[in-house]
Amino acid sequence: MTWKDKWFRRLIVLNFMLVLVVILAGSIVRVTESGMGCPDWPKCFGALIPPISEDQVTWHEGDSYFKGQMIIHDQKLFTAKSAIVSSSQFDSSNWEEYTKHDYAVYNPLHTWVEFINRLATVALGFPVMAMFFLSFLFLRKNKWYLLLSFLVVFLVGFQAFLGKLVVDSNLQGQTITIHMIGVFAILAVLILLYHIVSTNRVSFHVENNTFKRIALLALLLTFVMVILGTQVREQIDEIAKSDIVRGDWIENLGSVFTLHRSLIWLVVLLNGYLVYNAIKHTWYSRQWMFIVGVILVQAFIGILFSHFRFPVVAQPIHLVLSAVLFALQFDMVIRLFTPVENKLDKSF
Repeated sequence: MTWKDKWFRRLIVLNFMLVLVVILAGSIVRVTESGMGCPDWPKCFGALIPPISEDQVTWHEGDSYFKGQMIIHDQKLFTAKSAIVSSSQFDSSNWEEYTKHDYAVYNPLHTWVEFINRLATVALGFPVMAMFFLSFLFLRKNKWYLLLSFLVVFLVGFQAFLGKLVVDSNLQGQTITIHMIGVFAILAVLILLYHIVSTNRVSFHVENNTFKRIALLALLLTFVMVILGTQVREQIDEIAKSDIVRGDWIENLGSVFTLHRSLIWLVVLLNGYLVYNAIKHTWYSRQWMFIVGVILVQAFIGILFSHFRFPVVAQPIHLVLSAVLFALQFDMVIRLFTPVENKLDKSF
């Protein structure tokens, strides 16, 4: 394996780990209700470095403001049209009202949690671009390197665009769900790319089509569970804004939560069948045991949600493990349907 191959694989793994960090950071933003901590995008209150006190986002006589700086005045957001020094009274001619949404609240914790979440996304962008540029060195070897690397770049850029839509729409549910789907798409492409560049992975030729189809069904079911879980999270966000006490949240959730909770039995049934046959025929048995282990942990966290009023700490773990489970199952489906010896060649 050349230095190019080694570094390309390392970048894939690094990007995969950073995507998990982004998922974790985004989940922390949700559970702390920090999604609007920065009311604009990509800056935060019009600045590259967010404010650390409310005094920095309120209007004061004789203060200096830079062009684009955002303040809260009369429970509204305003942006400075140019660099100014304020007079004795608020002059609306120097300010432009921010009309993309009407959320005008400053909370230092929310602001910095959201800002760190954005930094995690920026950190992901650098190795993604490095992987893309390095892929040009493999054009003669395999054009899929470049194609899939570009797809990762596109998806990360699309995620950034969705992040803007999420903020501009004041966290509307549909954009958040699409945001989550985009993250899982990035994971899927990275796993496919890792599979293509790897030459030393253990492979078994599984002729049992039923086993392979159920493995694919289990993967799709996990994806459905993630979407349903996102919908449940959106309902919880709405309930949290009401006067309903935390202990009564479950009783006020709709049919989506009931479906999400009920489908766990199908998840256990399908993956139980898979792990039984995998151990029996030595088809990636260790990997399937790991998958079942993650499912059992997820089920335990689900019990915590139901009986301990949705503990905040458990929610980010639940989401990250969902991503890990999806990644493990997606990797397994690839290995079952396209063994290592039949990798994609450089033709399209």
